[in-house]
Amino acid sequence: MQSRPGTAKVLDPNIAWLLVSGTDVGWVAPPPVTTHLHSKLEVQAAAAEEDVLTESDDGIISDPEEALAQEDRLETRVAALKRKEGLASDRTLKQAFKLMDCLIGQYKLNRTDEILKELEAVCMEKGHDWKVKYIQSTAFVRWKQYRFKDALALFLKQQDIVGASAALCENIGHTYSSLGNLPEAETYFERAIELLKRGSYGNRGGIYMGLGLVRDRMNKTREALPILQQALEHYQAEHTKDHVQLDSSIIAKAHMSVGKAHEKLGDPHKAASHMADALAIFRRTVGHDSPLTANAMACLGKVKAVLGEIKEGLTLLKGAIRLEASKDAFHLETIWELFSKVKDLHMDLAKERQAASAHTNHLASLKAAYSQYTPLIKAALARIQPRHEKDELGTLAVFYKTVGEIYMLAQDYTAGKTLINDALRCFHKIQDFDCSSLIEGCTMLLGVADANMPKAAVGAGGAGPSGGAAAGAADSSRIEELK
Repeated sequence: MQSRPGTAKVLDPNIAWLLVSGTDVGWVAPPPVTTHLHSKLEVQAAAAEEDVLTESDDGIISDPEEALAQEDRLETRVAALKRKEGLASDRTLKQAFKLMDCLIGQYKLNRTDEILKELEAVCMEKGHDWKVKYIQSTAFVRWKQYRFKDALALFLKQQDIVGASAALCENIGHTYSSLGNLPEAETYFERAIELLKRGSYGNRGGIYMGLGLVRDRMNKTREALPILQQALEHYQAEHTKDHVQLDSSIIAKAHMSVGKAHEKLGDPHKAASHMADALAIFRRTVGHDSPLTANAMACLGKVKAVLGEIKEGLTLLKGAIRLEASKDAFHLETIWELFSKVKDLHMDLAKERQAASAHTNHLASLKAAYSQYTPLIKAALARIQPRHEKDELGTLAVFYKTVGEIYMLAQDYTAGKTLINDALRCFHKIQDFDCSSLIEGCTMLLGVADANMPKAAVGAGGAGPSGGAAAGAADSSRIEELK
């Protein structure tokens, strides 16, 4: 028997079908304005998937357990040397930089930042090589934190001090590429190739991979693919011993680049093959919880969905969300795209079930499908900072809208309403884009929530897992209520 709207926290089946079908409430492909809202971050999102800096991987152990053991040994050694010889000792500094290399390789960026702050004054005072090493290590960390402008300034400062090298030009090229300055990136990669020919230190595979990625982003993917394949083959040859292929995360990165080029060229089978190889190598070399593993899971999950393997794709995407929500360098654009993807894929499955059987309890299926994501949404909301509303307002708005929709599909209208209100607050702040269609869609969703919430909760305005950075302490109680 159908419940009357407002009498219980149960979605009216007619409304449920509207939400699943996308009718009226705009739950189909995002309107063009949504794309415009986060278009400024599209290149940054691509860069988040491709960590290919040279020198940052030097000396990094391709075994996650041994890397942890090495980290412990180095932490102990550095602490002992600080007590015995002081922080300014060359031996202490040498071990401290080894420790940071190990930490950077594991994406433990918060701990690396702590050490950099401790070393800054000493390295600047000692000058020469220690100053350069400090600048370079800081640049690597800023790059992995998606702070590409800061990384570029540091790499250019390093170039002013030591001059150009193939390796440094490669890293500057990757950074320009991440910032969307593709012509300048191409120039630096070509300069790196010329310096290699003159005997300068550098990594041929990394340079070719960088050049291939730039050509791909210039919409020259067919031209880029053989360059990326060449980079992969170079790394495979470089990591072969006694005719045995050794594992290395850089080989996995090259597989990912080749796979994404195949995906772009419309060959999901080849894309999936390369991405699956990459994922397996990442899990063996950097572990199951690395951001590199998360990215490979996300990319492979999307391709699996294209191939019709939706359940496997959803498993991979859910795992990627869990990792993205917990990593040191939280990236709002990436996690929004992942939540949006799983929402849409579950909608596709719901439509198939609706078409196949009119007797299935579709409301129960919707709740089961979407409620599994609410703990992950809470984890993501906990990472929202004031800077996101300041610097990524459009992305934050569509993130709130997407996760609010997921809560409502999970039939938690109280939480969904709170998040949709957060989305509306952000949309109303955006001045340089027409958000009227998005605002209208959010208003419709609030109507759906009100129709399905107990009257007392509607009058109180609802409670939910607000991640609004501007909401302050008043919102923390609402978060606690849903834990």
